[in-house]
Amino acid sequence: MKREHSPSDGVDRKSHDMHTPHRSGRPPGNCNRFPGPYYLDSGGDEDNLEVVGLNEFVHVRCHFASPQACPCGRYACHLDSMIVAVDGACPGNGSDLAVRSACGVYFGPEDDDDFNLRNMALRVPDEPGMSHTSQRAELWAAVAALWASDKYAESGGQWPCEVPEGCKAPCRLSHLVIKSDSAYLVNSMTGAINKWKTNGWLTTKKTPVANRDLWELLLKRVAYLDKLGVTVDWWLVPRKENEEADGLANAGLCRKSLALRDIFSVFQD
Repeated sequence: MKREHSPSDGVDRKSHDMHTPHRSGRPPGNCNRFPGPYYLDSGGDEDNLEVVGLNEFVHVRCHFASPQACPCGRYACHLDSMIVAVDGACPGNGSDLAVRSACGVYFGPEDDDDFNLRNMALRVPDEPGMSHTSQRAELWAAVAALWASDKYAESGGQWPCEVPEGCKAPCRLSHLVIKSDSAYLVNSMTGAINKWKTNGWLTTKKTPVANRDLWELLLKRVAYLDKLGVTVDWWLVPRKENEEADGLANAGLCRKSLALRDIFSVFQD
């Protein structure tokens, strides 16, 4: 879906301007599909959901934004939102050739001389008793995205707020959208996972849920962000609309395999 760059104009938070970037606050619910009724019932444009902001993060386009950009190219977006794309890669998935996997996390465009790197291409660690699969790689990517987003929920940084001159406090994250081409990930996080928990982590066929360890880790990360006042939604897109994260995941295959403790230290930096 098309992404438009927002301008560098100031933000009037007292009015809901159709072109000016502004804070939106936390959407209702948690772990819902994006875009949901909250967005679409307000007239949100389903074909233009992403806006690249001043710090090169991808934000949710305001659901009250004008359907057409003004002459200066402006689209209103939510400063306190982020859309983070994730993907996994596992050559030879489902066969004996699947001996490595990796995940990609895409926060937004980066220049070659960008010293504030945030996009991630990570090799999935070799875990005792666990096989490398594309599904586990996709879940690892989502874990990485949630973990790396903590700091924006805690102290902001996804939008260049001037404190205290322009803002009383940093513009902290309140709406995180995880974008993925994995129906397995999105369908599970927006529905099936609640049934699994209720059933003692058993499927409808009374068999153990696969990858339970990572599902539980995802739930812990969502719960932590919830305590910080962040709604996490999940967006299923076609593979062709997730090329940036896909490229990062494939790049991660060439990285050195990390231990779990090293993976988590990357998120905390």
